[in-house]
Amino acid sequence: MPRPAARVARWCARFEARCRERGLRITAQRLAVYRALAQDTTHPTAESLYERLRPGMSSLSLATVYRILESLEQEGMIRRVSTTDGVGRFDANLLGHQHLVCRVCGRMTDFEAESLSKIELPRATAGGFIAEELDIRVVGTCFDCRRTASGRRGAAKPAP
Repeated sequence: MPRPAARVARWCARFEARCRERGLRITAQRLAVYRALAQDTTHPTAESLYERLRPGMSSLSLATVYRILESLEQEGMIRRVSTTDGVGRFDANLLGHQHLVCRVCGRMTDFEAESLSKIELPRATAGGFIAEELDIRVVGTCFDCRRTASGRRGAAKPAP
């Protein structure tokens, strides 16, 4: 499901302003990768972004997409989202939220639980570790996978 066009436009304008502030060139490829990521609520992989952008950008390589994502992550303009299968997925939504992750199909959805959003990072821990961010994912089984599984057993079960 795509994000609303007005939100994507605001995020892209803010992205361009941040690039200028940090002295990062705003290349057509960098902007295309960011815009595609901002539009996509599925938390795509580098490969899926590349496949989506390649038809319109013949000069784009998968290596370039990886480099762009890595540099944007290092600059704090996007974030890498942890998954159950270890595949790198990315999110342009930097607002406080969590993720629901289906352990069957891998689908990832933004989710916001007020109680989880209120969790504060520890200032410092034993051994000098300093927490920088909190990445909360709630792992379970999505409705579609539950429905498919119950259909295979012959009896549909109501959603909890």
